[in-house]
Amino acid sequence: MELEISEINLDTYEQSLQEFNGGFGHRIWTEVDKGSGEEMAAGLYFDKNEQGKYEIFIEKRNLNDPENLVATVAHEFAHIKLLGEKRLDFNDEELTDLTPVVFGLGIFNANSSFKEHKTYDGYGHNSIGYLKQKEWGYALALYAYFREEENPDWIKYLTPNIKSDFKKALII
Repeated sequence: MELEISEINLDTYEQSLQEFNGGFGHRIWTEVDKGSGEEMAAGLYFDKNEQGKYEIFIEKRNLNDPENLVATVAHEFAHIKLLGEKRLDFNDEELTDLTPVVFGLGIFNANSSFKEHKTYDGYGHNSIGYLKQKEWGYALALYAYFREEENPDWIKYLTPNIKSDFKKALII
């Protein structure tokens, strides 16, 4: 993303859902209190510290999911491109979500926008980012359009739902 990595301090933090399993077939989860003003975040961006380095923090749960890890790092690095490099004077999370597309990393962010999880005893989903899957499909279709790619080879890496929205957007 055309950044000098020596100017970035990358670290982790933990804020994820906590699972408690008593070993009796029942599990309970805790999460951040919705009324506390805190929100679950995949990553955090802070401007330059006293040493002149940008501060980027990645939530530890992303270390177990390479696709989410790349998406989160790309999103936080996009904050550096937009806010750190003074291209914007306000935080626009949707624009920050779109910025990795310009640098060729949009597939990771798009695929991470909605992920289903199925096990023998449960089902759920999670998402990171601010854009919805249809918005990602459209954004990637625009990316392909501007690159004059009618049927880009990289769409094979999109999840089925994003690929479907991508193909619908190409028709428009």
